[in-house]
Parts: sequence; C-alpha cells; structure tokens
Amino acid sequence: MKCRITLIIFFGLIASSCSSLPTPTLFTKADAIVILSGNYQERAPVAAKLLAEGFANRIILTNDGVFSSWSAKHDRNLYQIEWAEEKLLSLGARREQIVKLPEFVDSTMSEAALASRYIKREGFKKIIIVTSEYHVRRALWSFGKAFENYPVELMMSPAPSSSSGIKIIAIEFAKLIYYKVRYGLI
Repeated sequence: MKCRITLIIFFGLIASSCSSLPTPTLFTKADAIVILSGNYQERAPVAAKLLAEGFANRIILTNDGVFSSWSAKHDRNLYQIEWAEEKLLSLGARREQIVKLPEFVDSTMSEAALASRYIKREGFKKIIIVTSEYHVRRALWSFGKAFENYPVELMMSPAPSSSSGIKIIAIEFAKLIYYKVRYGLI
C-alpha cells in the first residue's frame, strides 16, 4: 500500500509540475544567448533565430566533452560543441559571435556555474537561455542558483523537442528534485 501511495503522490507531483512550467518570456535585447549542451540540433536553430532577430549579438556554448559523428569537412569526429558551432554558422551566425567555453561540464548545474562565471566577468545583465522544452524548469532553477547574488535577468527560450511523453517528464522531475536536494534548496 505504501508503494502505491508513493506512486500516486509521485505522478501527482509530475502532473502538477507540468501545469506550472515557466510562462513564455517576452524577450528584450540581451547581452548574450546561452545554448546548453546536449541536443544542438534542437537548440541551435532557436538561438540562431534569436540572433538574427537582434535579441543578442553573442552566443555562448557550453561543452559537455562528448564526441559525436564524423565531419568530412574537418576530416575527424567533432565534439558536440563543434557541431553546435557548425550548425550556428550554417544558420547565419558569424564565428566572432560564438563563444565556446572550453571547460567540460557534466550537469546543468555545472553549465550554469561555468556560464555564470563568464557572464559575471563580462558584466552581462540580461541573458537568454536556450534549452529543450522539457529541460526549461531545471535549467532556470540551476541558473537562478548560479546567479543568486548577482543581478541578472534570465529569459528562457525553449526549443521544441522530439523527446516528450510521461517518461521524459518523470525523469526531468526526478532530476529537479535531486538538484533541489543536492544543491541545498530543500
């Protein structure tokens, strides 16, 4: 019986968390766009569109250190961050508009910490974060923690995702709970 109650509570929390996703942001001009590592195929087009529409003039890429597929142009396998850069260039971004943070990250929290160090050093005050739509809540929470004592406006631009459904929502919800416990909110 206890297991059944836990599952009911768990799925109830998932359902309630789905209904309280951050509302779409009305964008203002930002200092930079941050694309979180992972699915650059989903995320890079959204960032490139924001760049083309003049919402920022710089894109910051984080580096998860993951090797990806072969590039005939470069005659080697590229890292995901390099593929993201190639995609952005093919969508109209200029190389000088792209900042690749060299340190490897291994979580959304480490991405937020790394990006926040760069953003603080540059004195930026408005940032647009691009990630997959299912990842928005945890990304926003992580960046909020990273900027806890720094005045910055965070805007989210969710990329439409091919990953959806109850399984991905349950995994994201579990990760969010873990983050809140691990990084000290609860």
